Amino acid sequence: MWSQIRLLQKLIFVLIVFLIVPVLVASISLFSITLPLAQRETRDMLDKVVDQLHENVQYRATGYQNMLMQMAMDPRLSASLTQTYSELQDEVLALQQINASISRVRSYFPIKSIRFYKNNPTLREDGGSVLNMERAELLPWTAAMSESRQSFYWYFDAANPQPAFHIGKWLVDYMSNDNYGIIDFEVTTQALFENLANPLEFEESWIVIADQNGNALIDYRELKTGNSIADLTYLQKSYDSESGSYTTRIDGKNHLVVYQTTSLGWKIMTIVSQEALWERLQLVRNAAITASILFVVLTLVVLISFGKRITSRLNVLIRSMRKVREGTLGLTVRINGKDELGDVEAAFNQMSRQLEASMLENAAARSAAETEKLRLLQAQINPHFLYNTLALVKSMAMDAGSAEISGTVDALAKFFRLALNQGRDVLLLREELEHIQAYLDIHEWRYPGKVTVHYDVEEAALPCEIVKITLQPIVENALLHAFAHRGGRGEVRISAQLVDQLLHIVIEDDGKGLNEVQLRDLMRSPVQESVGGFGLYNVRERLDRFYGAGFEMTVASEPEQGTAVSLKIPQLNKQPEGATR
Repeated sequence: MWSQIRLLQKLIFVLIVFLIVPVLVASISLFSITLPLAQRETRDMLDKVVDQLHENVQYRATGYQNMLMQMAMDPRLSASLTQTYSELQDEVLALQQINASISRVRSYFPIKSIRFYKNNPTLREDGGSVLNMERAELLPWTAAMSESRQSFYWYFDAANPQPAFHIGKWLVDYMSNDNYGIIDFEVTTQALFENLANPLEFEESWIVIADQNGNALIDYRELKTGNSIADLTYLQKSYDSESGSYTTRIDGKNHLVVYQTTSLGWKIMTIVSQEALWERLQLVRNAAITASILFVVLTLVVLISFGKRITSRLNVLIRSMRKVREGTLGLTVRINGKDELGDVEAAFNQMSRQLEASMLENAAARSAAETEKLRLLQAQINPHFLYNTLALVKSMAMDAGSAEISGTVDALAKFFRLALNQGRDVLLLREELEHIQAYLDIHEWRYPGKVTVHYDVEEAALPCEIVKITLQPIVENALLHAFAHRGGRGEVRISAQLVDQLLHIVIEDDGKGLNEVQLRDLMRSPVQESVGGFGLYNVRERLDRFYGAGFEMTVASEPEQGTAVSLKIPQLNKQPEGATR
C-alpha cells in the first residue's frame, strides 16, 4: 500500500509522522528534560562561585600569614625583643621601633591589633603591643597553640562581641632553636571577609562560611557571626567530605548546596533555591513551543510547494526513461537547474547518448575476456614446458657424464619450481630456505668452496609464511657485492625465530660493508638486475605492499665490518605447534 502512494503524499505523511508529532512530543517533554540540565548548569555555576570564593578567602588568609612570617623573621624586631637592656633609653628606642613596624603593617592590612608576648625580663611592657609571656598564658588559645605543630595557629574567638581571629606564631631563635616569644595578629571577621559579596544571580541564594568547629564566620539569614550552625541540620552534610554538592529542603523548598573546604578547615557553602530555576524554565518552555509551531507551519508551506515542483520534474524523467527502455536511444530531457535533480537529468541525457556505445564496448570487453582466459590457460602450460626442458637437459648432462651441469640444472629446476610456486605468492619459510639453498647450490657448482653458509633457524619458525623470493635477493646481493674484494670468498649467516606472532629473520655477511651514502642510496632507489638482482629496495617495497604497517625491515652496515639485514614479518595465523624441520 505504501509503495502505491505518490511521492508528494509520502512527503506530507512523513512530515506529519516524523516532524510534527515528534515536535509536539518534544515540546511537552522539554520542560522535564531541561530541568536536570538546568540543575547541572546551576551546579557547575555554583562550583565556579565556590572556587572563586575559596581562592579569595585563601588569598586573604595567606596574605596575613605571609605578613606574620615577615614580621617574625625581621632581624630588627628579633634583636629588639631578645637583647639585654640596662638603660631605659635603649628600652624606649626598642619599643618605639617595634611600634613603628606595627604601624606600618596596620597601614596596609586591616588588623585590629598586633601584640608581641616576650620572655625577655630586661624589656619592659608598653601596655599595648609588647607584653610579658605570663599574659599570653592566660589567653584561651595559648595552650592549644603549644600543642599544635603547624607554623601558624588560627583561633576563632566567637565569644568576642566583635568576633575575630587570633593568628599566632612562635618567635624562634634559629641559632639556639629556642622560643623567645609569640607574635599575635587579631583580625576581625569583618576585615577578613569584607567586600565578599554574593556573586549569585538568584534572589533566594546565600553564602555560608563556617570554621571546622561549625561556627559561622559571616552572617547567614538570622544566624549571626560566631553562632553555631549545629541547629541547621541541612548544612551538616557538608562536613562529611572535603567538597561536593547535594540537594536539601530549607523552609519546605528544595535547595542546592555546593561546598568546598579551605586549607584551614573552613567550609565555604553556596545555597540556591531550585524554585528560582522554575521561572526561567517556564520561559524556555514557552519559547520552545512557540518556535516549534512556527517551524511546523513554515515547513508545511515550503515542503508542499517544493514537493510539487520536484514531482513534476521526476514525472518527466520517468516518462523519458520508459521511452529509452522501449528502444528510443539518444533521448534527452531539459535540465531545470543545478541541484541534485538537475544532476540526475544531466546524467540521464549522458546515459541515453552513451548507451549504444556502452553496448558495443561491453561486446568488445567480453571478447577480450575470452582472449585473456585463453592466455591464462597458456600460462599454466609454460612452467610445465620449462620443467620438462630442464629435466631433458639434466638427462643429457648425465648421459655425457657431466655432474656439474647435471647438479646445476637440477638446482635450477628446483629454484624455478619454488619461485613459480604454482602462481601463489606465499611460501612457508621452510620452502623459502629450500629456494635459497637451490640458488646457493648453483653458486657452489660455479664457484666451489668460496662461500660458507650457516643456518640458525628455530623449529617453530619453519612453518611460518613469507612472500616468495624475499630472502634470495638479499643473499644474492651478499654473494655478488659483499665479497668482491676477496675474490668471492666469505661467510653468510641466516637466522630465524618466531617471537610474539612476528617472524624475525636476520641475514648477515662478513663482507666489505657499506658506508652511510651507499646504504642510503641502496634503500632509496631500486637496484638494476645487472648489479644485484632485485635489490633490497624491491624486497622492501613488495613486503610493505603485502603486509602494510606490520612489516619492518632494517639494514645495519659498517665498512669492512659486514652487513646485516633484519626482517620482522607478521604472522596472521596462530602460532604453530609441534613444528619440525
